[in-house]
Amino acid sequence: MTRTRWSCLLLALLLAPGCGYHRLDRRPRAAAWAKPGETIRLARFRNLTPRLGLEDRFTRALENRLVAASPWRMVAQGESSRWVLQGTLESYTSRPIGLSLGGDRLKASAGSASRVEVAVVASVELLDGITGAVVLSRRGLTFSNQYRVDQNFASFESREIQVIESLADDFAESFLTQLLEGTD
Repeated sequence: MTRTRWSCLLLALLLAPGCGYHRLDRRPRAAAWAKPGETIRLARFRNLTPRLGLEDRFTRALENRLVAASPWRMVAQGESSRWVLQGTLESYTSRPIGLSLGGDRLKASAGSASRVEVAVVASVELLDGITGAVVLSRRGLTFSNQYRVDQNFASFESREIQVIESLADDFAESFLTQLLEGTD
């Protein structure tokens, strides 16, 4: 019985390193564009949505992620760089997904939204800064989040802005991970 137990333990220890888990920062990068020290320029996002200021939040979130977690060195607008990253915000929707039925005291609020879903669709391209050729293209990246609406309409705008900033950060993290992994 003891010998069987030791055999099982030894087998488990031998198989443990092959479990498939690998840290992305510890393996050689598969993507040709993920070379440390090269330069990248982030073009300002184009905003095709009716929501003003959306492009600023998405550009800033991606810039923060690039500086914090990428192998590249960021250069300013107008400077030449090895890589150019550009994006387009294609759509922005905000829709109610829950309704308030109103209470005895708040009959006037009956039928107003209690939860709202915000969704943003974006496309991003990585361009070769020398030739201008598209190296990687991600179309239709969709990010959504929900938030609760209280009946204090003064907090409605600030709550929506918090959700948009959260979406921008989720977008930047997800896209940068795909970019560094070199997935097509």
